[in-house]
Amino acid sequence: MSNLETVTFNAHELPAAQQQLLTDFQISTSIGFYDDVAEAAGEQTYREIAAAHRLRCTMVFDRSAQAPSRHAAAPVHTYASFPGTLNAGGQHPVALHKISAVTVSPTHRRRGILSAQMRDDLAYAASQGFALAGLTASEATIYGRFGFDVASRQIRFTLKCAGGLKLRGQLPGSVVDIDPVQFTDQYRDLASRAQQATFGSVDGALYDEGYALGRWDGYETLAKPKQMRFAAAYDERGILDGFITYKFAGWDQDPARMVVHKLIAVNPAARIKLLSYVANHDLVEEVHASGPVDDPLLVLLEDPRSYSVRSLEDVLWLRILDVCKAFSQRGYQNQGTVVLDVEDDLGFAAGQFLFEVGTDSVDIRELGSGEKVRPEVSVFALSARELASLYLGTTSLERLLAVGRATHTQGSNVKNFAKLFDTTAEPFTLHGF
Repeated sequence: MSNLETVTFNAHELPAAQQQLLTDFQISTSIGFYDDVAEAAGEQTYREIAAAHRLRCTMVFDRSAQAPSRHAAAPVHTYASFPGTLNAGGQHPVALHKISAVTVSPTHRRRGILSAQMRDDLAYAASQGFALAGLTASEATIYGRFGFDVASRQIRFTLKCAGGLKLRGQLPGSVVDIDPVQFTDQYRDLASRAQQATFGSVDGALYDEGYALGRWDGYETLAKPKQMRFAAAYDERGILDGFITYKFAGWDQDPARMVVHKLIAVNPAARIKLLSYVANHDLVEEVHASGPVDDPLLVLLEDPRSYSVRSLEDVLWLRILDVCKAFSQRGYQNQGTVVLDVEDDLGFAAGQFLFEVGTDSVDIRELGSGEKVRPEVSVFALSARELASLYLGTTSLERLLAVGRATHTQGSNVKNFAKLFDTTAEPFTLHGF
């Protein structure tokens, strides 16, 4: 029988004498994701990143495990969370409880370890005032049962550019090669403005900054990457509006290609300028990159067939913890009055909620026990998972009704009122975590 013990600590409060706990967490997380294990320099970098992120780390140990089992000393489960923000289209970013580094050893799966940890951590997040939790998932079938659903997607694409990329028009401004060592302050300002300008984006943390500026190649080893190139875009007034990190894939690749490592921009023009700049390098025949589902680059390509989608991927998953608080902070393009009747196995979002959204006002409240809904008000019943998919308009209520993932239980003029949660823009998340 297992004898499980849970250890939780805050990386930014961990005494020097206990830093080995964080190293053990890092190593176990790397093993859980089949990654290489960092050497001493990477361990020190991880400590700095974890402290800057204010990482709250949890490890579960099986104290009944005996040598030669690795778990005689190493945890069977890792889990981390840290505070962030999300651009949900409202006046201000919404506080977001970010979840990361979730692993369970193959020897200890299907024992309820993750379920117990997820319940505990979401309760902790709710107690700290977070209305939203979010994550990026390595597996798509795990988190739906905890009330998460896809909130943003991205495409990975190939841009054919042999002989130079041809656009249907010229974009104002310029692109400049950048020395990243001298670019930290400018990058931080740009990253903040890019989040403000990008519906669906989370804030960038220290890890994202170092990844963009070429200080490390990823969480795996946190080693310095080789042969990275950097460029910045400026508008016609000379104001920085975009930044790109990219790398030549090597002469053994056929066709010869550039691979985009990181791209952030405050507007579509800056993004297109940077991609065009990379595509017009001598001898390069393709650019491999990722971008928003509604990529504006397609509008300007002289040859739209030069752009091919390799994959469509989910990026951000969301979970609603406080319906009234979360939905009162997002933006709305439509007006109306509806009631959502939410079922939530974990209890956080369960209840009936009245939404009254006007041109300049948003009023959301939970209906009291026995409180009657006016006959003319449309009522829709759905689960917490479907509720999460509505938050950034990733899925429309009309579509949920059409496929039976939501039901209309009262009221008329269903089609009009179902549009209350629709958005005009496709969400795009600049940073994974």
